[in-house]
Amino acid sequence: MRFAVEPGLATVSLCCMAASVAFLAGVANRLRWRSTYPDYQQPMFTESDAQTAFFWSCLQNWNWRQSRQHLARVGVIGLLLVFGLILQASVAFGQIPGLTSTEVQVPQGVERFGFNELLYIDFNGKRLFKIASPLVLNRSDPGSQIPVELRAAQIKSNLDQLIANTVSDESRSYSTFIDPKTLQIKVEVINGQPVLLAKDAHLVEPRVILTVTDSDAQYYGTSKELLAKRWQTLLEAELHEALESRQPEAFKQQIRDAALYLIATLFSSLVVVYIWWLLGKRKQSLEELQKDQEAALPSTETPHLYQAKLPEYLQPIFSLKSRLQLVYFLRWFLFWAFLLIWTAGVAATLYQFPQTRLFAVRLISTPILVLSALLLTGLADSLSTVAIDKFIKASASSEVISLETLQRKSQRILTIVGAVQGLKTVLIYIVGVIFILQTLQIAPVSILTLGAVLALAASFAAQSLVKDLTNGLLILLEDQYAVGDFISINSASGTVENLNLRITQLRSNAGNLITIPNSQIQQVENMGKHWSRATVLIEVAYETDIDAAIKIIHETIEALSQDPEWQPQILNPEELVGLENISHAGMTIQIWIRTLPLKQWNVGREFRRRLKIALGSNGIQIGTPQLISIQQPIISPPPFGQSNPGK
Repeated sequence: MRFAVEPGLATVSLCCMAASVAFLAGVANRLRWRSTYPDYQQPMFTESDAQTAFFWSCLQNWNWRQSRQHLARVGVIGLLLVFGLILQASVAFGQIPGLTSTEVQVPQGVERFGFNELLYIDFNGKRLFKIASPLVLNRSDPGSQIPVELRAAQIKSNLDQLIANTVSDESRSYSTFIDPKTLQIKVEVINGQPVLLAKDAHLVEPRVILTVTDSDAQYYGTSKELLAKRWQTLLEAELHEALESRQPEAFKQQIRDAALYLIATLFSSLVVVYIWWLLGKRKQSLEELQKDQEAALPSTETPHLYQAKLPEYLQPIFSLKSRLQLVYFLRWFLFWAFLLIWTAGVAATLYQFPQTRLFAVRLISTPILVLSALLLTGLADSLSTVAIDKFIKASASSEVISLETLQRKSQRILTIVGAVQGLKTVLIYIVGVIFILQTLQIAPVSILTLGAVLALAASFAAQSLVKDLTNGLLILLEDQYAVGDFISINSASGTVENLNLRITQLRSNAGNLITIPNSQIQQVENMGKHWSRATVLIEVAYETDIDAAIKIIHETIEALSQDPEWQPQILNPEELVGLENISHAGMTIQIWIRTLPLKQWNVGREFRRRLKIALGSNGIQIGTPQLISIQQPIISPPPFGQSNPGK
């Protein structure tokens, strides 16, 4: 026996493997560089590492933005070359005898078992038995061999002729070709082969149904005579049922049964819709409660001397989140249950009629398979979500943190959990779709080929997306910033409203929403991580007693730090107070006040207000630029013709 090969698939698979290796290598290198050199600074190299240093320098100096068009052109050319290689390989391998595609392709449903090919006989919406025929390698030129699908089609045609409706005849009590009451299946030996025949009291000659062959007996492991008797009993029962269901009396009962199934389907779907609506109301109330709990995060104004455990604080949020996830899952399950009820109801209705029974079987089998796969996929997604929540609470069960960082910790955990769960959901559903396609046997070779080509194209086209995902992962792992922080990226600054693996969204002071791809984030200024600093610069007049001015500043800071309203927000009231600069405008005094995260602006504004009042009450004026005017006498020139008296 010769074995067939699919050269195009092999070539594309190799290209896909190469693209995948390059993709993973790029991600690994970027992760390694970012973790080793977070600021993208060139490391120190020895003389023996001259090549490595040159390569690193090229990477640092390369202008990636200007080279995107060149990379796109190279990617298009690479795709054309790959398609050319695939076509050339397919043509070249097609010229080799024994490797042509005609030897590989077999009709759908045909199974190969040793030197035989097998196929089911479907009749009246049921699968009766398998028939076997000798193996056919080249279906375009089978020779004396009869492919199994042709033999099955002939048997199916013979059975359909027996149950076909004929022209009504008042002298006959039945409407089918053969009389169901006098039907008989006989076995006769013709040319040494058992043949199954159908006849009744009105047929002149019996009708041939099928011939039991040596391949059939070999597959079932019995003699042809015993197999013929077994099929005789089965066919007689199935033909009798098929003929009875096609009589006028049976049609009325089928109509009544179909109506009952439709009524039951409608009633069941209404119950499911009502429960789905109740869960929707419950979901809305839980979402409002979740917003209230997230808005009630403990204020960072609480003194940092107290200690609290993170899981105890996040317990209400995660518990509420678990309840919401349960509601989401139940609504999702009811949605698919609604589709399943109508699919099963329509299939059951169609199954009552023998003319549509085979279509009903196909209708119920494929949707149930798809719905079951989607149900298992959704169940795996929900269970993994619960597992992630449990892991987060368990990993932080022994962590004791200060309340000043409790809000930031909770926001970071919620951000990471959201990103991980989103990525997890995408991966799970990709696996589910692949499983459905594989189970349905929808052109597996074409799917693999298309997937390989798409993977190869994605490796060229999705480079920026890979950079976005890599930088987003590093931002989360390194805790560079989280939702709620006030940061500055490049020339944009604002409060972080949304953070995922691909983008970062900021809300500026003007209220504008700024979206920045994570791959463009090279330097971040975080103004609210751990603690903040209020920096105040005060210019006083040049004639001011500097010691007296500094004393007034100390008194103002002390009064502010002792105020019950502002004391919780100030960590270090006098981190720095000193003379910073002397100029023509006066003397500049710099003050640093360490505050809780993101409280520097409130503290700074209140301190400036109080300092203005204190300086004014003590007669200390703010510095102003000074202009000194020097006047000199103007000497007029002597009259013309007279000498200068000064000489």
